[in-house]
Amino acid sequence: MNVSWQGRWRRTASYVILFILFTFGSSVISRARVTCIRVNSEHTADTTDMKRFRQFSAWKDKTGNELALAIWKYLCGYETGLYHFNEILEGEDTFDEYATVRDPLKILNVYNMAYCGIFGPVLDGIFQGVGFEQGRSFGVESWSHCATELWYGNGWHYYDLDVRGVLLDEDGIAASLDEARRNRDLWVNPRMKVEPFFPNDNDKDKVFKIYRDSKIHYYYRWFEGSHTMDFYLRQGETFTRWWTPQGGRWHHLPRYNKTKWIKDLIQTEPVGMKPNHRDFSCWNHGNGLFHYAPNLAKKSTDFKDGVYAVKNLAPGKEGLNIVRDGNAEVIFEIFTPYIIVAKVNDLNDVNDDTEASVVTLNAGLPTDLLVSLDHGLSWQAAGNAKSGVMSSIDLTSMVKGTYGYLLKLSTSGVKGKLAVKSLTIDTWVQVAPISLPVLKKGINHLKYETGDSYGLSTVPLLVQPNTAEPSDLKKYLVDMPKDYDPARNTCRIRGDAVLRLAAPVGKKIAWLSVGATFRTYQGEQAGKTDNRIAYAVGEPRDFKEIYKSTVPTWVNHWRYNWDTDILLDKPAEVVYVKYTGNPGLNTVRACLHLVENHPKQTRIRVVHGYLIDKVLHHKAVDLSRPADYTVTCEDEPENVFIEISIPSN
Repeated sequence: MNVSWQGRWRRTASYVILFILFTFGSSVISRARVTCIRVNSEHTADTTDMKRFRQFSAWKDKTGNELALAIWKYLCGYETGLYHFNEILEGEDTFDEYATVRDPLKILNVYNMAYCGIFGPVLDGIFQGVGFEQGRSFGVESWSHCATELWYGNGWHYYDLDVRGVLLDEDGIAASLDEARRNRDLWVNPRMKVEPFFPNDNDKDKVFKIYRDSKIHYYYRWFEGSHTMDFYLRQGETFTRWWTPQGGRWHHLPRYNKTKWIKDLIQTEPVGMKPNHRDFSCWNHGNGLFHYAPNLAKKSTDFKDGVYAVKNLAPGKEGLNIVRDGNAEVIFEIFTPYIIVAKVNDLNDVNDDTEASVVTLNAGLPTDLLVSLDHGLSWQAAGNAKSGVMSSIDLTSMVKGTYGYLLKLSTSGVKGKLAVKSLTIDTWVQVAPISLPVLKKGINHLKYETGDSYGLSTVPLLVQPNTAEPSDLKKYLVDMPKDYDPARNTCRIRGDAVLRLAAPVGKKIAWLSVGATFRTYQGEQAGKTDNRIAYAVGEPRDFKEIYKSTVPTWVNHWRYNWDTDILLDKPAEVVYVKYTGNPGLNTVRACLHLVENHPKQTRIRVVHGYLIDKVLHHKAVDLSRPADYTVTCEDEPENVFIEISIPSN
């Protein structure tokens, strides 16, 4: 190790991801959590991964035009498809280009909705995710519209998810955008018509003329792809998802209040996000609730199964006791692949939102609560619990709009004193109804599966530095970039940025997804673009390149995304990812998939809740391992919820 690297290491040591675990000096704790849980129905495609989505029975044996049309129809379906609402943004970045959600997994599993500027690239991402090698989204300037083109059969083919349109030639092949701009007959006298065929626009001649005369902007890889839908459950934890809104909980943006039709739509019952074309979808939005209530007494193994890190506390007869005189701390993790949402009260007052995540604590000693949104790099005071009183602490203002957090309970006392008698954490999320396993009349075949995209039992850790904020970016990088300007929105970083990704104590990185938003040269100059991604294991040297840009000359927009997986030869504690921006790098992201040294657990309980003739039915299934099972409905059911739980031990 050279001297300069030693100096950098010392300067950044305090910023190591999850460094707090090392300062605790905690022993590694065995766990029995169940990871990467999926329950799917024969009636709906598996949207948790695009390779699994590709295997849906309706199109698994199709290719080319037939495959593209089948997927497009499904995504336009009244019961299975996405619908138009408005823009969707997440995170702390102040520049909309980077805050806008264009990740297919998020749109399919979390939101169920978007608008054309999201649907165009998302459909491109879905098509490429199922195996098509090349696609693009494009903007129609005169219509302020965005759609998709897909390459197969030696040609481009135009698909419109937002307004539900596709144009077929006499052979049933989807026409290209170029053909759509030249051939009026495809619009007004279609020889081959496929539903829904632009259902809400009867003047096809007018649309043809707009396309014919408008300037077209071609977008290369506008979609992102580093998110995951994997989640885990611990002993004493239940995850319930509903097909319909639950109590006015959704990912609300203050900007929605500024447009009358959006605000009016949201306030229409049921309150929340919903289609502005009611005939496009039977759904509004759904919700989910993670309810975690571990038994903290020594007669149970719940604490060992669910605790993230602990110092000077151990299970006793009634709960967690002080081990030695002095300070004591315990950390629990809340992770969800679904965005955490609050109960939206007054639309005009974002500060009165409630119940996004509520901690209920019965403390034997005065206890401070702290929250970390950056994996333990920093902590924020979140409230306190008095001794001998059941306390309820609402974390909404800190955690809504995120995908999880660490909760620290900090106290002090004498040896043997009861510190924490009971703990409950209730966290609400938003869920896309089309992602849930539907039941229909008759015998329904369902499948319980585990395993991530590579068949491993892993737990995810999302790393999303805010490149618009230097103090946040600095936490994650080995060194700050030499040429960096957060106000230079279209080109924040020129040159290299090395991201340090460390596994928490007791875990290792089996594989990871990494991604970035790059700047690009355009048109005939696109070949000059030289953006790169490389990685190294253990130390930041001898980087292995995994991506070098090859931007097509048809692109005429200034930025694009690239996301890729890194499957390690063997699990590692630390991975470094080097991003090179030439002409520029704008955002970086990663999702670590971590393995633990403990036996794989798979036992769960599934409960399907559904209405028949307004009577609520419950079908409970106990499964010791991944397996197929059936649920029989004597009449057509109304799907209400699916609950998955790991009973307290």
